[in-house]
Amino acid sequence: MRLNLSNEDISQISSDLFDTSYEKIENEKSLFGIDYADGKSIVNLWHPSKRIFGAEFIKSRDAFLWILERLLREGRVKLHKNGIFLKTSIEDQVELFKKSWPESEEASGYEDFYWWFFDPECPAGIAWRKDDGSYEIAD
Repeated sequence: MRLNLSNEDISQISSDLFDTSYEKIENEKSLFGIDYADGKSIVNLWHPSKRIFGAEFIKSRDAFLWILERLLREGRVKLHKNGIFLKTSIEDQVELFKKSWPESEEASGYEDFYWWFFDPECPAGIAWRKDDGSYEIAD
């Protein structure tokens, strides 16, 4: 799948969310940017994408897709629809999002695109891997 992201864009996303430790918590565990989304709904992957790329809707979409694909490949998340985990390949799951994505924020039908992630047109929700290896569906 072709994303409209340069190597510099990917480096920025990776640095902001996966490589830079923002704080330490109990037992000196480091928290990275993506850790703030852990356990929360899929819209929480959109927030950093939008923060990094602002008004560039397609670039923000592609950042979201890149983050989602990375988390799927790392096994940190699974996608589900109505509580049933998707069984297709990671590539197909990410492509499903890309094909379902509105052409613009306005085309989503919502004043704030945030709400699209709770619309039936959003192809899937997210479940996060717990410490015991099971997955918990986020609200």
